[in-house]
Amino acid sequence: MCFSPVGNALRVRARRFPALVNCTSIDWYHEWPMDALISVSEHFLEDCPGITPELLGSLSRYMAFTHCTVNELSHLYFQRERRHNYTTPKSFLEQISLYNRLMEERFHELGAKSDRLVNGLEKLKNASEQTSELKIQLAEQEIVLNEKTENANKLIAVVGQETEKVSAEKEIVAMEEAKVAVIKEGVMLKQKECEADLRKAEPALLAAMEALNTLNKNNLSELKALTTPPPDVVMVLATVMVLFSMDGKLPKDRSWRAAKAGPMAKVDQFLSNLINYEKEIIHPNSKQTALEYVKHPNFDPEIIRTKSSAAAGLCSWVINILRFHDVYCDVKPKRDALDAANEELRQATEKLETLQKKISVLEASLSELTDNFKAATEAKLKCQKEADFTAKTLDLANRLVSGFASENVRWGSQVEELKSLGDTVSGDVLIATSFISYFGYLSKHFRTELIDNRLWPFLMELKPPIPVRERLDPLQMLIDDATVAAWNNENLPEDRMSIENATILTFCQRWPLAVDPQLQAVRWIKSKFGAELVVTRLGKKGYLEDIEKALISGSTVLIENIGEDMDPILDPIIGRQTIKKGKEIRLGDKEIPFNANFRLLLHTKLANPHYKPELQAQTTLINFTVTREGLEDQLLAVVVSKERPDLEKLKSDLTKQQNEFKITLKSLEDALLAKLSASDGNFLGDHSLVENLETNKKMAKDIEEKVTQAKITEKEINFARETYRVVAGRAALSYFIMNDLCLINPMYQFSLKAFSTVFEWAIDTTFEMENEKDRLIALLDTVTFSIFNYTIRGLFEKDKLIFTVLMILQIQLMNKEIPSNLMDFLLRYPAVVDVKSPVDFLSDLSWGGVQTLVKMSNFRDLDKDIVSSAKRWKAFLELEAPEKEKFPQEWKNKSPMEKLCMMRSLKPDRMTYSLRFYIATTFSSKYVEGRQIEFSKSYRESSPNVPIFFILSPGVDPLADVEQLGEKLGFSFDKGNFHNISLGQGQEIVAELTLERAAKEGHWVVLQNVHLVARWLPTLEKRLEQYAEAAHTSYRVFVSAEPAPSAEYHIIPQGILENAIKITNEPPTGMQANIHKALDNFSQVTLTLIS
Repeated sequence: MCFSPVGNALRVRARRFPALVNCTSIDWYHEWPMDALISVSEHFLEDCPGITPELLGSLSRYMAFTHCTVNELSHLYFQRERRHNYTTPKSFLEQISLYNRLMEERFHELGAKSDRLVNGLEKLKNASEQTSELKIQLAEQEIVLNEKTENANKLIAVVGQETEKVSAEKEIVAMEEAKVAVIKEGVMLKQKECEADLRKAEPALLAAMEALNTLNKNNLSELKALTTPPPDVVMVLATVMVLFSMDGKLPKDRSWRAAKAGPMAKVDQFLSNLINYEKEIIHPNSKQTALEYVKHPNFDPEIIRTKSSAAAGLCSWVINILRFHDVYCDVKPKRDALDAANEELRQATEKLETLQKKISVLEASLSELTDNFKAATEAKLKCQKEADFTAKTLDLANRLVSGFASENVRWGSQVEELKSLGDTVSGDVLIATSFISYFGYLSKHFRTELIDNRLWPFLMELKPPIPVRERLDPLQMLIDDATVAAWNNENLPEDRMSIENATILTFCQRWPLAVDPQLQAVRWIKSKFGAELVVTRLGKKGYLEDIEKALISGSTVLIENIGEDMDPILDPIIGRQTIKKGKEIRLGDKEIPFNANFRLLLHTKLANPHYKPELQAQTTLINFTVTREGLEDQLLAVVVSKERPDLEKLKSDLTKQQNEFKITLKSLEDALLAKLSASDGNFLGDHSLVENLETNKKMAKDIEEKVTQAKITEKEINFARETYRVVAGRAALSYFIMNDLCLINPMYQFSLKAFSTVFEWAIDTTFEMENEKDRLIALLDTVTFSIFNYTIRGLFEKDKLIFTVLMILQIQLMNKEIPSNLMDFLLRYPAVVDVKSPVDFLSDLSWGGVQTLVKMSNFRDLDKDIVSSAKRWKAFLELEAPEKEKFPQEWKNKSPMEKLCMMRSLKPDRMTYSLRFYIATTFSSKYVEGRQIEFSKSYRESSPNVPIFFILSPGVDPLADVEQLGEKLGFSFDKGNFHNISLGQGQEIVAELTLERAAKEGHWVVLQNVHLVARWLPTLEKRLEQYAEAAHTSYRVFVSAEPAPSAEYHIIPQGILENAIKITNEPPTGMQANIHKALDNFSQVTLTLIS
């Protein structure tokens, strides 16, 4: 079993279970001694790159000293600020691991930066050297270009002449082509006419052919076999014999015998002669004789068919052949004319072809000349292009060399600087590592104390010395201006403390845990990571599923508003207890795949949480509590935005612009070096690259000029804004005094959000003045008194004067109206001890205070005057109110603060009255009147998300004031919109249901005695926050609780107290205050009527 000795857990469990002590052997593990720390660090640093054996011992001693020093300083930190900061062996091991990682990253970063710069310088050097070579190359190219141009010009003249000749010939050919076209058109016309006439003869020809189709060898043979055919048959054969007389010599014998011996001698030949008969060239004699036969009445195929079918076919053939010939004879002149036209067309076409061949020869010659000219022109253009390219390259080279002259010098110095950084990298990383590992939870004062007064002196005395830059700022080692500018654009405050915290959060190796009571860190984190951030809370429904998904996908998870105790199920994640060689992590009973990109951010809004050493060992605590300087700047922006909105908008825009400029300048220089590094060979030949480089350089120069101008403008704006800094400074001072009140009583918790609301309300309600000076005085008075009233109404009577005195004294100290040594004396009273009072009216302690005063020049000889004028001083101190009377002798001329310090020593029992008199006379009497603030005024400051919290005192019931105001505003039990729940005895469920209903319907809810339900209070905090997000505008919550008897028993959640308007109801102290309270119960009208 393992127990942590921190806190009450071990003591309580040992008391409840004695066997833990009686039946076990207790091994109490103390802190590692210095020797063990040195030995462990030497072992783990042996393989660290860049660490020589000589440096190993010094590095180990420094790490061990840092660990032990932070441990010692943490005790002082707790004593002064009551914050628990623990260092454990795991913290030390994480420091070593972080050092090894940063050393490796730093060596790689320095090498990459150096290589890029050297590469860039080499490219610029090459560009400078190539300038002379480019000049010679350009001169040579210009000579060749002139030759090419001359040749091209000669070819232009020849091509021109040939072109003219070809053009003349083309004109002739065009004329001939026109003639041929005309002739061709006439031929086509005549041809169409002939074809039309021939189509008329086509039916006769077809009929003749059809008649022949009726003939065949058999029927012709039958016809031939006739011995004495009919006369009509003989007449048909005689006609055929006439038509077969192609020469015009008609046969005299046209008898049947002659027919059989002549044409019909061979039937096959006869049929062939009929088919192949030359019908176009019938002799006129033969035609004339045949026509005479045809005119015979019986020369009709139908008549002849009755006597012989073969003879009928021959009869039909004769008739149709003669018809065809008649048509053909009509077409013959036209055909002759067509032939003549075709001949003319042929001759014209031949002439045209001859001319075209001539043109082709000329065009071929011209084409050859043109090709030569084209080749010469292309050669000329190529040469011209090369010359232009060289000229442009030369021009760009000159511009690049001259334009990047400043970069040449700057990059050269940066290379030397990087070399020197390489020499001091071991010490530089050592400082950065100790800063990241141990500074996170310390306040600004303790960070300065640790680095300046503890670590640096030890580092300088180490032998052998560790090489390190003198008084190195850790931020200079880790971030640059562009990074800070980006963070500021993401709503990170601009003060040094916030930038340090953001740096630690970015580079820490353990999961960061941001202590963020003012919620500034969580606002920056959400803005920085954007929509990709997984935001959840412990206890939220489904929060484990969200974490599981993030573990798998490698997302960043923000768990906000955690308390002092973490859910044990998250221990493997917080401790990075991976399994299976880092591939999985156990979450409950599940083994979840672990993505190396997963990141966990923890956040708490507790102002001073006490996290156990085991949690602090696994996380890096970062104190994001707002600093006074940071808050002052934020409040200055608020007051200027109210008083001079134009000025604040200009400032805001200018700041954002300045941040953008820093980011752009960094990205432009990185782009320049990246492009130079990526270019191969002669990069000057890549004009687009060089022009891009030049454009980037011009943009960078323009931005630098704008930055210079913006700085001037910013200086002017800041000068104008500084007028209102006194108001912001006063408010910031008051807030930190308020914030420290929790050290007196944990019920005194105040949020920055509520404070800002009061601050803005005070500005808005300040009366307008005629001039700026009076306006500032009015603002100071209203802001101070509003903050005073907001705070004082939630304090017990015994603490009100403490707060008032602290606030007034701090204001006067800030205004340099009182010296710090007098204020220190008044508050601490460092009386000299072991002294004997020489007068009977002063105690030894009072005389010790006088002895402390006389050491100051202002109070020299005070002790002598008291002794020498003892009766006068005794009489003065025995007065009823000596603080209001004149001091004896020349001491009456002392300042009020000096008189107050004397009263502190001489009359300590009158200090309450003295302080009130001092405040009334040096500041304002309204701060010590002790008048109660009307409840209705407090109500006006409330809202659905700002409840009213009554801190109860014995015998006081604030419910009557709430009921009375509710009746005036229409909220009462009778109307069902006023709910009063006295907690305890299982009323928690009733309270939750009532709150939910009231938030929806706009009711009032009074929760009395919430201190009786300690376990339910965290749930109440969540419900108040949850219901207020979308509540009805009339929804209000009034909470009452008794304060705990001591801080260790305090149970009211900080979130409830911070957001609420706190009101105490103690009776005022003093007769005057009681009279004021009694009179405040009557209105001015009532008092007037009584008088």
